[in-house]
Amino acid sequence: MPSQVLGRFHAGNFTTFHTIKLRIRVIGGGLAGCEAALQLACRGFEVDLYEMRKGGGQTPAHKTSNLAELVCSNSFKGMQLTSAHGLLKNELRTLGSFLLQAAEKARVPAGESLTVDREIFSKEVEKLIAESKKITLHSEECTELAPEAPTLVAAGPLCSDALAVQIKKLTGGEFLRFFDAIAPVIDSDSIDYSQAFAMNRHEKGETADFINCPLDKETYVEFVKRLQEADSVEEKPFEKRELFEGCLPIEEMARRGIDTLRFGPMRPVGLGKHYAVIQLRAENAQKTLYNMVGFQTRLKFNTQKEIFRLVPALRNAEFTRLGSMHRNTFIESPKLLDNSLKLNSADIWFAGQITGAEGYTEAIATGWYAAWNMADYLKDKELEPLPQGSCIRALIEAMITPKNDFQPVNFNFGLLPRPEKLRKSEKKDFLINQNRKNLIIFI
Repeated sequence: MPSQVLGRFHAGNFTTFHTIKLRIRVIGGGLAGCEAALQLACRGFEVDLYEMRKGGGQTPAHKTSNLAELVCSNSFKGMQLTSAHGLLKNELRTLGSFLLQAAEKARVPAGESLTVDREIFSKEVEKLIAESKKITLHSEECTELAPEAPTLVAAGPLCSDALAVQIKKLTGGEFLRFFDAIAPVIDSDSIDYSQAFAMNRHEKGETADFINCPLDKETYVEFVKRLQEADSVEEKPFEKRELFEGCLPIEEMARRGIDTLRFGPMRPVGLGKHYAVIQLRAENAQKTLYNMVGFQTRLKFNTQKEIFRLVPALRNAEFTRLGSMHRNTFIESPKLLDNSLKLNSADIWFAGQITGAEGYTEAIATGWYAAWNMADYLKDKELEPLPQGSCIRALIEAMITPKNDFQPVNFNFGLLPRPEKLRKSEKKDFLINQNRKNLIIFI
């Protein structure tokens, strides 16, 4: 197990605190739930971790019964401090995140991003859970939110209907829904490498980890036209709602204008003199599978094959997984949760994407944050806020700040506080230095 020790945050040490004779229920074995369970165990609590997929239950998007299964992309995004997600990861590493360390063990080459082999990542997380003597894994669905049992709900954005009903009864709040789309995966042997080239954007990184599939203007125009006219999977009545801007289907972007994709997922900047480029990213350590970066979609399966094979490098592509779309559910956090992610009306905490935190790293961050606040609360300790300039604090504040139309939140530099008169060229360095300085003082 990891041996990193930083101040009072002991990643991988389950004997840091005395055992507390109080059992905590964590509902959901995804990213947030597993991180929360491990942190609570680290604080000395006995934890009952419930995952319905272990008992045969399933969601519209999951494919396995593995803990911490990555449903959409296999990338946790950038690692550099100069990127928002890189700074957030550095903060989680400093605070002793278990799942971030598991991700780093499962890493596959992908330039400067933290991209993992899904199977290896899940196995690393399951190993951490199994090695903890304070966590009991229950292969069943948990729908009871009994007030006498302190509970952390990390059921994810695809919680079961039964649990959703219980949460709704408890909160009295309206559930909101948005869409999350999955990109296709291609067998590497079916890519025409004579029509593609290996290169990271702006040639960053020690190795060229992305496969780039260029399109000339004529092919690009035809490609976009076909996307604009393509048939999508028919929406169900409850799905007729505005899409989340951070994860738009590729066909929706195409319908916004002929050049939208060239300034989005098909931008050629930093990849040579091409009109448009589709990037493929390794799905596994062996590089036998590649993901179409940014190509989440809800097109019909046969339509996907026809259109994506217009790309010269993908004319003979064999798709091991086609794009799909599923409903995600999240609560109105600004109305329901306090700044510790505790429900205003009961001793129940929430973490992960069900809170409206959008993204893998964000889910882990909320799992860490809710668990540590929950532990302090149950020990009758005064809650200690994270310092100004910390990524997690900024993310939580964005999630719980009242607003007219609450939408899922990604962490970005725009959430961090900074002096108003700071020059644009100085902002990023200021935010990075503020974060690291205040975090060191805090731990």
